[in-house]
Formats: sequence, C-alpha cells, structure tokens
Amino acid sequence: MTSDLNQVLPDGVYGHVAFHNGISIQEIAGREGSDSRGADSASRVFLLKGNSDPLACRNALYDGPVAINVYDGLVLNSMDRERMGPQEWQFTCSYDSVTPDIGDYTISIDTTGGQIMQTYAYAQTSFPAPGQTATNFGNAIDVQDGKPQGVQRVIPALKINVKAKIATEYLGASTIAYAKAVAKLTGFVNSTSMFGGEFAAGELLFIGATGDIVAKNPQLTFSFLASENVTGLTIGDIVGINKKGHEYLWFDFSRSKDAATKRGNSSIRAAYVGQVYGTTDLNSMSIGVSPT
Repeated sequence: MTSDLNQVLPDGVYGHVAFHNGISIQEIAGREGSDSRGADSASRVFLLKGNSDPLACRNALYDGPVAINVYDGLVLNSMDRERMGPQEWQFTCSYDSVTPDIGDYTISIDTTGGQIMQTYAYAQTSFPAPGQTATNFGNAIDVQDGKPQGVQRVIPALKINVKAKIATEYLGASTIAYAKAVAKLTGFVNSTSMFGGEFAAGELLFIGATGDIVAKNPQLTFSFLASENVTGLTIGDIVGINKKGHEYLWFDFSRSKDAATKRGNSSIRAAYVGQVYGTTDLNSMSIGVSPT
C-alpha cells in the first residue's frame, strides 16, 4: 500500500496523518454539533485508506494513535461508516455529554419516596374527652382490639440507574458468560463498599441491568435501590437497634390492660432485624473499572 506520502510508514502520527497497521487515518472535519445545558454534542469525520475491510479500518480508529474516545470533554457515543472507494472508508464519530467513557459511568436518580406500614409512633399525644382517661398505648398506632393497625408512611427512597461502559477485557469468556454472571447477582446486596465508598456494604440492592452486550466495550444500565445503614435506633424502651439498609425491622407486641382504663393495651415486647437478601461482591460487574 502507498500512503498520501507515497510510502508505508510505521504506526504513529505524522503531521495531519496517522498510521496504524498500514492504514492511514486523517481527520477531514472537526467539531460540528450543538451546545445546550447538560446535553452538548459534537461530531468528527475521519478518512481511512489502505484496507477494504471496514472492521480493520474501524479497529485502526479504536486502537490506533488517534485519540477518539473523548473529544472536547465529550465522550464517543456512536460511529457510522461509509465506503468512499475500494480501500477507502469515511467514519463519522458522534460525541455527547451523557455517554460514559470506557471504564466510567454516569448516574441518574429517582428519589420518589417509598411507603411502609408503620405501627409505632416516634411520639404520640392523647386528647381524652371530658371526664375520660386516655389509654396509654405506648406509642402504638391505631390500636383496635388490642392490636396496632398502623399507618402508611412515606419514607426516603433512592433508585440509582448507572449507565456504564464496561471495558472489553472484563467481559470474561464471552458476552453470554458476562450476562449470566450479572443475572445471578440480581436481588443481592453489596457486601463491599461501592462507587468510591459513597455506599457502605449493605446499602445497595441490585435490581438488574439492561442493554446490549456487544463484543467491544458494551454500554449497559445497572439499577440499584439505595437505603442507608442505621445504628443506635431507639424504639420505645428498646435502645441500640442496628439495621443495615435492606434488612427488615419488625416488632412483636404484647397485650395487656391499661391500669387506669382497664382497656386492652399493646406495647412492644421486642424488635427484630431480619436479613431478607443475600450479600455478594457487586463490584465483580466491573462498573467504573478502567481498562488496563
């Protein structure tokens, strides 16, 4: 093959032309795109000569000396190609501000509150009718026939969608093998800290991943429910309750009679913290792990 310089050159950059595996790479159009708040975009056009195989030319762009993954702070989102001659291909690289780089991720959140049935109040005030004595229910809520009915309460809830581009080397033996490994982690809680220590062990429940696992640097969306670990809770007369984010706290109530009113009463006998999800190292999905 002869280059624009009429010679075959080793891999490298020579002025405005680069070479990789005998294929010349020349950028023929710079940034075209738009700038808006949080959604910038751009495109670059490259002309590759010296091989009739589009995949060989694509790999020369990916693996060659021209840095194409990031451009002007934007990340490569897609690459389109068009044949220009027997051994010439034109590639248009599109960039945006929401696509993660290889080995990196972006995060979107949903903080719409969740709901739980709460049977015990943090504090409670009684207002007896004239001439009546209010039964002391010990902060139990809506006690009927000696049993607390409780109330639906809105609680903080955080759903995290992590869009990540997984480096090819972490896919394992095959794309299917990686998909099966990720599927097996669904419904598990993290046993180690994640995302730079922002979430401690026990605070993230993995609820699944979506996307196309292509052979090279697949981009997937991983979804988690986040709930903080808590320590030293005081509920009624019980102190020092420790609960990890996705463990379940419940109470056993004892029935008695109020000494003043002789009516059925209900008070907490014991608190229980149940582990309902298995734990595992969710970092094994290689989210945010840079290629070596």
